[in-house]
Amino acid sequence: MCLAFHPKFLENRKYYLNYHVREEGVFSPVIVERRATEDLSRDVGGASKRLLKIKQTTDLHWGGMLAFGPDGYLYIGAGDGGPQEDPDGHGQDMRIFLGKILRIDVDHASGDKPYAIPDTNPFKDAGPNVRPEIWAYGFRMPWRFSWDRKTKDLWVGEIGQNLFEEVSMPRIGENHGWNVYEGFTPFSNQYRREGEKFAPPLFSYRRKHGVSVTGGHVYRGKRSPSYVGAYIFSDFESKRIFALTQANRELVKVRQIGTCPEKPASFGIDHQGELFIVGYEGTIYRVVLDHSVFE
Repeated sequence: MCLAFHPKFLENRKYYLNYHVREEGVFSPVIVERRATEDLSRDVGGASKRLLKIKQTTDLHWGGMLAFGPDGYLYIGAGDGGPQEDPDGHGQDMRIFLGKILRIDVDHASGDKPYAIPDTNPFKDAGPNVRPEIWAYGFRMPWRFSWDRKTKDLWVGEIGQNLFEEVSMPRIGENHGWNVYEGFTPFSNQYRREGEKFAPPLFSYRRKHGVSVTGGHVYRGKRSPSYVGAYIFSDFESKRIFALTQANRELVKVRQIGTCPEKPASFGIDHQGELFIVGYEGTIYRVVLDHSVFE
């Protein structure tokens, strides 16, 4: 499950959930809209307003991330839906939601949809064989993503298949390669299209360092000046916490800066730009960098 508050939550009390259902034997993530009570203390109750449903062929690789971008639109991370190695080419199939980052306008409706397609979506007018909701594609499992508060760049932690975990900085309309590539390495030519361009990850690491990346945030706090501008992320299985810097989407340096007491499932950020880690067992940890220097 993932939750995202509307940018005007304090006014309209709307929030959004990404969770899973099994309907007619089919496992599917669904995106719904709900509303809080006037005092914002709890949910108002009643039925959810379903926005979209992402049908899958297996219970694997559902993505699960949900967040509003700096543009006010809702971004949705959809995994390839399995099976392992994406033998059906979902990541490269533009007719379906699987293996994509989607972007929708929840403040308007269009036709029979309870949402609208932003005018700037790259495939809005691409025809019947391309879903207009797609913002970027070629993903296996975009587990967590966030935007740099200063530059507005999007950062994604992308869980790999057999060999590599990835950190990427996707841009609108890009193809990030799965399952033609895993990390920087060719994986399969089955769904490679002639003339297709692929955006490589910023950074990938092998399984000796971890097996399931958890995307984090670019640090913009004030307590730890040497980390300003560094992307801080982790690995779920190894519990390692990393920081990296980049220039023009090319890696400058990466360091392991710590370990988490629990498997890190997600990150949080406060109004001052300081970071938190959500442990898989339910503990929320503050990331304290005061006595370290990133160099």
